[in-house]
Amino acid sequence: MQPLGFQALTVKVNSLADRIITDIVVFEPFGPGDTPDPPPRRTQTRALWDTGASKSVIKPQVAKDLQLTPVGTANLSHGGGTSQRPTYIVTFGLPNQVLIAGSLVSEVPDNGDFGAIVGMDVITLGDFSITNVNGQTWMSFRTPSCVAIDYVEEANQLHRSAFPRVGRNDPCPCGKTNQAGKPIKYKHCHGK
Repeated sequence: MQPLGFQALTVKVNSLADRIITDIVVFEPFGPGDTPDPPPRRTQTRALWDTGASKSVIKPQVAKDLQLTPVGTANLSHGGGTSQRPTYIVTFGLPNQVLIAGSLVSEVPDNGDFGAIVGMDVITLGDFSITNVNGQTWMSFRTPSCVAIDYVEEANQLHRSAFPRVGRNDPCPCGKTNQAGKPIKYKHCHGK
């Protein structure tokens, strides 16, 4: 599997999402930088982004639409149990024209309202984040990975900038008081 240069996408859901499903295009395989002539067969479908799936999968109809030839088989665990399933090589066209070429996918029994699952084999090619702000869910993905995202360090930096000139024995700027109504020292409150 090979990402094609720096690519990124963001999907916004106007509610708090319990799962991320996006429109994608699944292509018969073609390599990075190739300009196939004739254009590769493609089919549009919906895909579930699943960090619990180690590998990406497609439904039988997607394989049929693309007239894919199996390249092997894999023992696949799924909602219906475990079974030996055919594997294929595909290129994923994700939102914002993000292309992931050479993905080895398994065929999974048809039991959902989506034609593919984007698993960790694709997600780990880059950075993946989900944020929930003001009642909306935002999912962002970029490849290749270019910077570590560390929410703890970000929180520490925000904390340092919010309390830049507070001495350890000064009252905490948050205004918290003890049971007697006296201000709590910074070192016993936000300075811990």
